[in-house]
Amino acid sequence: MSCTTDESPVDLDAPGERITLLRDGAEAIPAMLKAIRAARHEVVLEMYWLDDSVVGKAFVEALTGSARTGAAVYVLYDAIGSLGVDPALYTDLLAAGARVLEFNPIAPWRQRFRAGWVSQRDHRKMLVVDERVAFVGGLNLGLQWLCLAEGGGGWRDDVAMVVGPTAGRVRALFFETWAKQGGECPKHLRVFTSRERAAAAREELGVSDMSRRHPVVAVLGHDAWGARWAIRRAYLSRIRSAERRVLIANSYFVPDARVKRALKYAARRGVEVRVIVPGVSDVPAVKYATEWLYTELMTAGIHVHEWTTGILHSKTLLVDHWATTGSYNLDYRSFRYNLEANLASTDPSFVDSVEASMRKDLAESTREIDLATWKKRPLIEKLRSWFFYLARKML
Repeated sequence: MSCTTDESPVDLDAPGERITLLRDGAEAIPAMLKAIRAARHEVVLEMYWLDDSVVGKAFVEALTGSARTGAAVYVLYDAIGSLGVDPALYTDLLAAGARVLEFNPIAPWRQRFRAGWVSQRDHRKMLVVDERVAFVGGLNLGLQWLCLAEGGGGWRDDVAMVVGPTAGRVRALFFETWAKQGGECPKHLRVFTSRERAAAAREELGVSDMSRRHPVVAVLGHDAWGARWAIRRAYLSRIRSAERRVLIANSYFVPDARVKRALKYAARRGVEVRVIVPGVSDVPAVKYATEWLYTELMTAGIHVHEWTTGILHSKTLLVDHWATTGSYNLDYRSFRYNLEANLASTDPSFVDSVEASMRKDLAESTREIDLATWKKRPLIEKLRSWFFYLARKML
């Protein structure tokens, strides 16, 4: 399988700190596997959807190999995201000494089952190797992200890879969740206090003072326990200060009133605002809810584009000279219930690569919705969109 070889477009051993955009499984899967196979000390993987397809098995085999050579391996997967996966997938990995946890079990007979936690899901997609390299994106470890040529779904997605000290902050985010799920953490693990995390939110998320110089790479992580507003505030602060451009690609785009208002104000003051959403979605109900917003957005001067090549699953935002990608959707579930994580950066090469990728999508793989034509669609379609928009908080 060409999508699961050791070939990678990046040098994992290069000095300094660098952030790179990996486009689709064709780039992300080989890079992630290469990093795991090169692990010397530790691998941590937090994944919403890890299945027992050829993709999931390739990653579990790589993790098993690292564990057998002495690396400490930690795997946290979501109970609903990975529902139906054969437990035997982890047999060899556990035998090799790895630690595997299920996030918020939904089976009542499981020891950590809590009825009140069922709605809280771990939607993150993170991999950290040796505290040196980290991957954060929207890509799950399932067949849908494998190349079409290899029998996969070829879903469109983005992953940010950072090599350098920032990987340690992603690792810390992982172990905060790991500990809350009852997992045993490594000795001498750096634990951040609530005051330190609040200070990091102000500095890294850029929500308190937009004139300050922000880190080249920031970890935007939030959880369903207390910091669920963090990423949303970062999005809002950037959109509200936009001067030139706001480009959004989001697979489940049902923003709340404040986000809509910020986008409309940006468009009305002359900012280029473009939103890419799925033309066909793996969750049709969300697609219908999104459609209800088209008229409102386009009337305000926002350009709405539908993805026309397969399934769009990326969650990427570009505002002027700042870009972010990760697992965060602009919907109620990401805001209220899910654990999410993004990487954001002002690094010029990263921002340029994100813009080039999004412009390529706009030019080659999307169609822009025409407002006059859209208003003429059948009444039954309008009623369908209205109904699912009313139910958006339950989707």
